Amino acid sequence: MSDWIYYYEDNKQTALKRINNMALSNGYSRELNCWVNKYLDPFSVARTIAEERRRSLDPFSRIRMEAEKDLEFTLLRANKKDRNNCDIIFFESNLLLMFNLMLKHIRTA
Repeated sequence: MSDWIYYYEDNKQTALKRINNMALSNGYSRELNCWVNKYLDPFSVARTIAEERRRSLDPFSRIRMEAEKDLEFTLLRANKKDRNNCDIIFFESNLLLMFNLMLKHIRTA
């Protein structure tokens, strides 16, 4: 495996550990775990892009929109305490940033 795959796998594992160490509701934590496993896994994203290439002219734009929507939907499982936590807002922003950086890397590879 190339170095960038190790880097993004490490990002995924770090995000999962952080979710498990944060004081979040069970439902919200579960949804965030699902999002991370789907969108921060370089193999899963590459597979999704390959499938989308058959259906879409711009698979990268489509998967980016899906990731953003899915991250917004995770908030439906968040309780009031989860939504008022500043750390989780920054964490979600970082999740999206990590996803976009990985997507850009896959696009240029």
